[in-house]
Amino acid sequence: MPGPARLTYRYLRVSVVAMALLLFVAIGLDVLAGGERFGSISGYFYSPVRSVFVGSLVAIGPALVAIKGRAGWEDVLLDLAGMVVPVVAFVPARQELGPDVCGGIQRCIPPDLVGAVGNNVAALIVLGVPVLVFAWWTGLRGGAPAVLAGLVSATVAYLVLVVWFVVWRGTFLAAGHDVAAVAFFLLIAAVAWLNGRRAPERAQARVLTPVRFAHAYRAIAGVMVATLVVTLATWVLQAAGALTAPFGSVFVAETLLLVAFIAFWLLQTAENWDQEAATLQP
Repeated sequence: MPGPARLTYRYLRVSVVAMALLLFVAIGLDVLAGGERFGSISGYFYSPVRSVFVGSLVAIGPALVAIKGRAGWEDVLLDLAGMVVPVVAFVPARQELGPDVCGGIQRCIPPDLVGAVGNNVAALIVLGVPVLVFAWWTGLRGGAPAVLAGLVSATVAYLVLVVWFVVWRGTFLAAGHDVAAVAFFLLIAAVAWLNGRRAPERAQARVLTPVRFAHAYRAIAGVMVATLVVTLATWVLQAAGALTAPFGSVFVAETLLLVAFIAFWLLQTAENWDQEAATLQP
């Protein structure tokens, strides 16, 4: 019978998958109910799905920070992903509201939501101070170089957020959601790639052999990076007027990324079902 610590890890890992699936289910129910169609998953912030969209992403953040990956950059990247994902939730994607509403541009966050976004992000920034203090206090007691690298990375990411939000509020509102979303998936892709390198260190694992886990992780990382590259290239070409992407193309890209994230997390949960990677002896 597994002990309380092992059960806690299992429940925490399963909750990450559950939150991602909850978002898919909420969107599916809205579509079946005849709700408005949006060209992206992020667009469903402006639908009855909003509470699930925000709540599920915010819940995933602390879970990624709490779960300890393999020592080194894997744990650092998970912590950074956990820090970034609430920004995706709090700063909505821009809507096509026209130049009259958006002050001369085509897309913007609805003016009636700008105050709420400012409040939510400011609250996140304020809470970040005691969280970072606690992280430094507990992390420095271990003294490991990887822990120090993680603390420095988290602090730099926090300061970048603060400066961007305070000094360039307009560009933050315009690009904060997209930048945070891309950063989140890039970080998860990097975690998957690192798992692909280090999974064979295990002598054995559930469900698959360590080598097959490694192949699956690398494939997931490749899918995520390829999807991000194609999506970013499409955005650039659209901005240059050289391409008009079909409606729903971003929705497809975001769906691929979320499915890849769920697949990675399910595989890593299976691999770590009996023993967390961070506890393995080198």
